[in-house]
Amino acid sequence: MKGSPEELLDKVRGVSPQIADAREVAALIESLGYNDRSVGRWGFSDVFSLAEHIFLRFPPHSVAEQFVASDRSWRVLLIEAKLALRKFSLSFAYSIPWMALLVLEYLRPNALQVSPEFGGALSLSLIASLITTGGFIQMISRSGNFYFGMKEPYLARRWCEMLLKLGLVSSVVCMFLGIVLGVYFRAFSASYLMLAAGNYVSLSLLWMLCAVMSVQGIAWCIPLIFAASATTVAAINLLVHPGTIVLLMLCPVVAVVCAAACVWASFRAVEKKNPDAKGSARPRSSVAFISLAPFYLYGTVYFGFLFADRLTAGTAIPWVSGLSFGIDSAYKRGMDLVLLAFLITAALVEVLSDAYLRYWRRLATELPQTGGDQLVAKLRKSHAKNILAIFLVFGVIAVAAWFAFCHLPGQVTSAKLLETAALGGLGYLLLSIALFENVILASVNATSLALRAVALGLGVNLLVGYGLSHLLGVQYAAAGLLAGSAVLFWRCNVAVRQVLRHPDYYFSIS
Repeated sequence: MKGSPEELLDKVRGVSPQIADAREVAALIESLGYNDRSVGRWGFSDVFSLAEHIFLRFPPHSVAEQFVASDRSWRVLLIEAKLALRKFSLSFAYSIPWMALLVLEYLRPNALQVSPEFGGALSLSLIASLITTGGFIQMISRSGNFYFGMKEPYLARRWCEMLLKLGLVSSVVCMFLGIVLGVYFRAFSASYLMLAAGNYVSLSLLWMLCAVMSVQGIAWCIPLIFAASATTVAAINLLVHPGTIVLLMLCPVVAVVCAAACVWASFRAVEKKNPDAKGSARPRSSVAFISLAPFYLYGTVYFGFLFADRLTAGTAIPWVSGLSFGIDSAYKRGMDLVLLAFLITAALVEVLSDAYLRYWRRLATELPQTGGDQLVAKLRKSHAKNILAIFLVFGVIAVAAWFAFCHLPGQVTSAKLLETAALGGLGYLLLSIALFENVILASVNATSLALRAVALGLGVNLLVGYGLSHLLGVQYAAAGLLAGSAVLFWRCNVAVRQVLRHPDYYFSIS
């Protein structure tokens, strides 16, 4: 064969930057097509003698020069930028509809005005849809990404369809249960209760379809779907003027139809590109569901934590109002501002966590086995930098949102609004950092630690928020979010620091 031992050394380094002994080098040489006869032309008796020669000259430093040069190349920077942009866009797509609705609410406050009773029923159906489908969203995301990563679009479609049907059945069961409870406790009038039930099922299906689109890599369609839905409803309003309630009920239904069409078209396109994957064997459902169960529990508890303060604030409405559930307007405005900052920061957290985990994998493959202390030091330093970046970005967005709100015409600030925004902002800041920690824990097969932390934080959130909102005022429901987020951050940070003490072990089981 052509070449020299030095060129062969470069090839071996390209295949494996770390070498345990000369026997591993010999195995790599033979895998590259060399044998005793071919290496004899270089003056070696056999492959093992050449392996000893290469092993003695293998670079002792932690990172091969070619990897350092590669990491510094503009191509690697471009790839990193593309990955970051894709991660950010997939998460940021969920923030765009919320931002548009928030802007509409502030600029045209009378556009979506309804009775307080119907507004309370609609808000409760929205919160319930997010909480009860949070677990299915996590399962769709995990299983879908797994099968798409394995280039198995047919299996991805089967599992997504199965989870969609299961989630829809669960939503219908919850809908009937909600109707029974609503009638028994006389929470709302019968007409509003039925409208809220229908809205709950439509929104539940919509969130799960959005999760499927994220798995398919077409999350950029999500804001377009909401825009198409809003445009369709606006056109109907111009033609027949059905009323605000009918328009609000039509909007999620139109969005569901558009989302289902996008999901079907995307699956068809992917399956045409991979026709050979149609005969792939389907895994055992029982084993798959057992493996996905922790993610279902985590998703349900996490979304429950995210909206627990709204639930406690909704129950703190004065009894003289005659309403069973309703969110105070000042509380809603203050929390909406900081929730917007959280949604944007959450997209950044996805980028930072993905970059951090890839950095961890790169260090684990490049550093020698004796460089454990160096690995721990680098990971801890990068971890601290990421937390600082989250803190700064959230602070800038929250302050900018408050500044923009204060300068809107007709908006009046109050002590209650300021207290709500301050408590909620600190709570969402800690939650943003805790989300970064949770992604790390889930990526190293420590989902149970994240689940316990979120469950404990949810309990503190509900207890503190309910107690303070009923004793001191509705704005102190945000104190429950702050207390729960503090507990969540503390538990997750302790768990991550424990993981970073033994990063080699957790890397091996991830």
